[in-house]
Amino acid sequence: MKIPVLTYHSIDESGSVISTAPETFRRQIEFLSENEYCVLPLGEIVEKLIANEPLSPKSIALTFDDGFQNFYTTAFPILAAHDFPATVFLVTEFCGKFNDWSGNPPDFPRSRILSWKEIKELQAFGIEFGAHSQTHRDLTAIPTADVKREIACSRAAVEDNTGERINLFAYPYGKFDSSVKAIAEKNYRAACSVKLGKICPASNLFTLERIDSYYLSNPRVFNSLASKSFDRYLQFRQLLRDFKSLIHRK
Repeated sequence: MKIPVLTYHSIDESGSVISTAPETFRRQIEFLSENEYCVLPLGEIVEKLIANEPLSPKSIALTFDDGFQNFYTTAFPILAAHDFPATVFLVTEFCGKFNDWSGNPPDFPRSRILSWKEIKELQAFGIEFGAHSQTHRDLTAIPTADVKREIACSRAAVEDNTGERINLFAYPYGKFDSSVKAIAEKNYRAACSVKLGKICPASNLFTLERIDSYYLSNPRVFNSLASKSFDRYLQFRQLLRDFKSLIHRK
């Protein structure tokens, strides 16, 4: 059992590395619907993995990092047309503001973040929320006390504003180390990394694999999600990423 967890950020026309064009997103969602994929909230998949319960072989989760307002205006109407759920990871100190944290791609425009009012409205329609830290800092580069605050206080903020227990976390920039992971384990049921791959019963619940939309823009690649050739494609892309990371460290 291998379950793809897709990662989107912004649904817009900017062409940045964290952007997916609205028409591309619409086409992808229509493909999942036409091919009878079982789209589930990530939290439900995690709980079934913990309980060792069976999942449909065509299960898939859709996740959105950062909580851009265009999830509300653009992505959600497309998802709702197919009755698809999604999981949105929020940068809590920026809700209702702009993405004014450091590390944004240079070609990505200043963009609005979901307000708590919009989040409550989306919640009423079954959208699941998780935490993505308070301020989107690299958690491996700050003191332990700040890591604890970023991880625990972001959960508390989402819970206070939604009235629901928050079980999922996504590491900003996908960066974590053993200390960061240990703190996440004390606060959540699972946490998402950016390692390319599909999750399975053997996956570590606090380094869950995902598939960034950047690697899915080609329709032929996206349409091969369930194939072995797609799994090999992910392995190859991860090897390239590991190689580039090694070169940069040198």
